Amino acid sequence: MKPQLKILSGLGKGSTFVYSRSEILIGRHPGSHLRFDPEHELDVSARHAVVFRKGDRWYVRDGGSRNGTLVNGHAITAETKLDDTDQIRFGQHGPVIEFRLVPDGTPDTVIAPATAERPVRESVASAPAPAPAAAPTMPRGPDRRPRPQAPGPVAARAGGSTTQRIRVEVGRQTRTLRAVVGGLLGALVVVSGFFVYESYTQRREREREAAAMQAQVDSIVQVAEAAIQSLKGQVEGLATALRQSQTDVEGLRRELATAQAAGNTTQVADLRRRLDSATQTLGYQQAAAQVDYAALWDAHQDAVALIYVEFGPGQVFTGTAFAVSRTGVMITNRHVVAGADGNRRATRIAVRFADSDQVFPGRLLTVSRDFDLAVLKVDITGGTPTIGNLDPSVTARPGDPVAIIGFPLGAELPMSQRGGRVVPKTSFTAGTVSKVLEDRIQLDGYGAEGSSGSPILDRNGRLVGVLFGGQAGTGGRIVFAVPASAAARLAAPYLN
Repeated sequence: MKPQLKILSGLGKGSTFVYSRSEILIGRHPGSHLRFDPEHELDVSARHAVVFRKGDRWYVRDGGSRNGTLVNGHAITAETKLDDTDQIRFGQHGPVIEFRLVPDGTPDTVIAPATAERPVRESVASAPAPAPAAAPTMPRGPDRRPRPQAPGPVAARAGGSTTQRIRVEVGRQTRTLRAVVGGLLGALVVVSGFFVYESYTQRREREREAAAMQAQVDSIVQVAEAAIQSLKGQVEGLATALRQSQTDVEGLRRELATAQAAGNTTQVADLRRRLDSATQTLGYQQAAAQVDYAALWDAHQDAVALIYVEFGPGQVFTGTAFAVSRTGVMITNRHVVAGADGNRRATRIAVRFADSDQVFPGRLLTVSRDFDLAVLKVDITGGTPTIGNLDPSVTARPGDPVAIIGFPLGAELPMSQRGGRVVPKTSFTAGTVSKVLEDRIQLDGYGAEGSSGSPILDRNGRLVGVLFGGQAGTGGRIVFAVPASAAARLAAPYLN
C-alpha cells in the first residue's frame, strides 16, 4: 500500500497527493515533497515534518518545527504510527491533512479541482450549387434524301434541306449561350490571373516580414548576450532568465518561419503574438540587467531587518521589515504582525537588523484596513539606518527594473554566527514590473523567493512597493507588492 495525503484545510484545501516514495518531506521549503504556501501559511515551518515508512507501517515525525505537529489533535514528541484516515495538523492553527493508504497500483498524481473551457467551432453548410442548365437539343428529323439545292445563302433563303434549316435554327438559338460562355471564360482567365498575382504579392510580403523579423530578433538576442555578460555574477537568477528568454525567442522565430512557409495563417497569428510577448519580456530583462544591483544592496541592506513576532507560547513567526526614518519607524506586512486575518494580537515583537547580532524590542503603531501593511517602531540610541524618505508620488510602470532585499523563509535559512548568536544575512532578488493595478504591483522575479515585508526599490533606490505575497506554483517568479504610495500614507503620521 502507498500513502495518499489530502489537504483538508488551508490554501490548498481539496488537493490530493499520491506518492510512491518511502519518505515524504512536508513544509514551506522549496525542496519539500508536500509544500505549503511560503508567504501565508506561516504556522508551517520550512522543514516541518516527515511522513515515512518503517517495515510495513507508516509513521510521522516532527522536524523540530516552531509550532509543533499534532496527530488527531494530540501534539507528538516522537515517531508516531499512522493509521488510515488519521489527521495531521501543522501547528495549533495550521493546515490539516488526512493520511490514507491506497493500493500500490494507484498512479502517483495530484488531484485538484479544475475546469477547462473547450472552444466551440461552428461550421456553416453551403447551399448546394444549382445544377448547370442542360444545353437545348433539337430532335433529328427522318433521314430523307435531300433534293438538289443551290449552295450557300441562296439555298437557305429558298428554304434548303431540313438538315440545313435545323443547323441555322440551332445556331440562332445558341448564339446568346455562346456569348455568355465566352464571357465567363474570359472572366475566369482574369480572376485566375488576379489570384496568381495576389498570391505572388502575399508571398513576397511574407518573405519581407520574415526577413525583417529575423533581423530584429537577431539584434535583440545579441543585446541580450551583452546584457548577460554585463551582470558579472551580480544576479545569477536574472542571467539564467535571460538565457531562457533567448532560447524561447529563437525557438518561436523558427516555428513562425515554418508556419509562414506553409501558409498556415491561424498558426502564424498565434506564433506572432507569442513571439511579441517573449520579445517584450526579453527587452524588460535586458533593461533590468543594466542596473547596478551591487550599489543598491550596499546602500540599503543595512536598513532591512528580520522581525520576530510571538502570538503565544511556542508560536513565533518571522518576516521582513525595513526602516523609513532615523527615529526607528519601520514598515512590514499586516499578516506578519497580526496574522492572516489581521485579528491576532502579538505578545512580543523583536527586530534584528542585517549584519547585526543585537535584538531590539519593537512595538506596533498601526495596521492598515485596506492594504497588507503595518507600521512599528524600535528605539535605538543614535537612530537606525533607513532606505530613504518615502515619496508618495513615486510610481512603477510595466518594464521597470526593481530590486528586492529581504529574508526568504525568515530565520529558517542558513545565517552566519557571531559569538554564538545569529547574524541575519539578507537575500537579494532582481525583477521587473509586469503589471500595475490600483491596489497592487505584479513583479516577475529572477532569483530566490522574496519575504513578506521586503522593500522593493527602483533603479534609483526609491521605494516603489512592499512585497506581501506571490502567485502559487511559480516558485517565486511572480510576486505581488503594495504600492509605495499606500505605505507613505500609512506611515506619514509617525514620521514627524
